[in-house]
Amino acid sequence: MIFSSKVPLPALIQWCRALKHGVDVGISTVKIFRQQAKSGPAAARPLATTIADRLEKGASLEEAIGPFRGRFPLLFVELITVGEQTGRLTETFEELERYFETVQQSRKEFLRALIWPALSYFAAILVIAIMIAILGLIGGAFDPIGLGLLGPKWALVFIIAAGAFTAAVIGVFLYVRDHDGIRGWFEATALSIPGLAGCFRAFALQRFSLAMQMTAEAGMRANKALLYSFRATANNSYSQRADEASSRAKKGEEITAILTDCGEKLFPAEFLDSVEVGETSGQLAEVMHKQSKFYREESTRKLKILTLLAGGSVYLFIAMMILLVIVKMLMAIVGVYDDAMKGLD
Repeated sequence: MIFSSKVPLPALIQWCRALKHGVDVGISTVKIFRQQAKSGPAAARPLATTIADRLEKGASLEEAIGPFRGRFPLLFVELITVGEQTGRLTETFEELERYFETVQQSRKEFLRALIWPALSYFAAILVIAIMIAILGLIGGAFDPIGLGLLGPKWALVFIIAAGAFTAAVIGVFLYVRDHDGIRGWFEATALSIPGLAGCFRAFALQRFSLAMQMTAEAGMRANKALLYSFRATANNSYSQRADEASSRAKKGEEITAILTDCGEKLFPAEFLDSVEVGETSGQLAEVMHKQSKFYREESTRKLKILTLLAGGSVYLFIAMMILLVIVKMLMAIVGVYDDAMKGLD
């Protein structure tokens, strides 16, 4: 990934796959990372070498990855900690591989859906730039964007300005996506925005359910399970409640009651009903597995809606630019008509 320190998603998926199979047949994590350093994804080979060196010196996998937490998704770091502490690394990497494959597919679909809006956007910019150049060459008084920009020189300036604006928007998007702290704040904020709330809550609940499933299957205590699960959401609205939830669970409070007090904004009634069933029946891991699958499908469905909103926003911006040109054209025609009428008088 250009200009990003994050491990690329395809490389992360390959690591999860290699670790899943390697650990399952008894290969040490040191050897697995040595293999990835030699023949794994090129972008992640130096990091694989460093992690292998730390493992060889006796560090745990959690300790070896610790200094590089910022280069991995938060869910990856939190679940590895859980998997190592419970001796369930194979299952952990299997779930992570499945999760990141879903994320990768969703990203591809999101970008694919934005192709036509993006092409329309660039076409609109090009058309306006051509109008600016031509009108300047023929000495026309009509200014399509109302800023006094006419001629080839200003057409080039317009293209550069539009390109800089577009690059800035893309840069902000990539920066937010690759920085957990900012993305966590953004996803928390999105929970209060109609049209976005459902999508980002589904993302958070999928991660929460996956972490709860893994910790419950491993028989981890409720306080630790909640601590890791809240953190794994990578959403500030959830993660900032991790310590309090863990503390309450340590005092013996039921998980359902703790989640209920977080509010329906974070945990809808149907999710709480499922948790209560799992908790009272002693089948919390099975219930969370089903919830994880449900919210994986739900987040994919809602991401398609988000994609439509993003595409619609691009088309709306194009429509506004075209409307501006039409209004300016009508004003120019009215001005010419008024001048002609004054000449007749």
